[in-house]
Amino acid sequence: KKNPLCSVLNSCKMSRSGGTFTDLKNAQTDANGTPLYGIDKELAEKAASKYDPALEADCRSWLEAVTGTALPEGTLHEALKSGVVLCNAVNAIKPGVCKAPFTGSMAFKQMENIANFSTACESLGVPKFSLFQTVTLYENKDMGAVLLTLQALGSAAQKVPGYSGPALGAKPSDANVRQFTPEQLAAGKASQTFVGRGSTGTSGSTMGAHVDNSRNINKMQHVVGEMGNLGIDGTISAIGAGSHGTPGSKMGANIDHSKDIDKLAQVAGAEVRASKEVKESS
Repeated sequence: KKNPLCSVLNSCKMSRSGGTFTDLKNAQTDANGTPLYGIDKELAEKAASKYDPALEADCRSWLEAVTGTALPEGTLHEALKSGVVLCNAVNAIKPGVCKAPFTGSMAFKQMENIANFSTACESLGVPKFSLFQTVTLYENKDMGAVLLTLQALGSAAQKVPGYSGPALGAKPSDANVRQFTPEQLAAGKASQTFVGRGSTGTSGSTMGAHVDNSRNINKMQHVVGEMGNLGIDGTISAIGAGSHGTPGSKMGANIDHSKDIDKLAQVAGAEVRASKEVKESS
């Protein structure tokens, strides 16, 4: 008897913006046959777009050259899934760095081979962020990550003492440590820093001679008076002088008060009452 849920899934239409409608039977699947929808589908497409067939060919050739054995026919995932080839490769780079692989077909033992390979890679100098997870290879999640780990291993192998086999990837850089005497360190502390020097070694104190002032805008050219005595002798203030050269301290004398309105003229305050009391007492 058919499961009613399967019937619903098979008849259900799933839509994606910009995509096509599909049912479960025609859905996109991964390498293991699992249907891919939503973000899983997007991640699988992204990983597939980054996969480099040329790098796969280089990794195949490198593994065969290091181990001295041709990889079995089929996909790279099928050749590496058991972890035997990987363990043999790291042991060829540095004998005894990895436990002898299990050659049977038990799943958890094959996954243990892959985990032992990752541990050996880290001990050979492969950065931890360059290592793939065990399920990534065993379940064929992202073979691109496996290729990047092999490339990192081929790069780190070039610095392993005693290894003279084939190389893969870029050669790691060597440290170039500088040693300075106390006299050199003292001279360096007294010398001018890069910030204080121009691109041609001009000292900071003379760099002003190379500044182009031909297009500078003088925002204080309208100020009349001696700038050195600004605000000191009362002839000029921070506001400056008037349009006719009148000092700021005397500009109040030129204000026209003829049309001023006394808003307090009608207010009878204490002064008015005091004057009335004086008149009455007299």
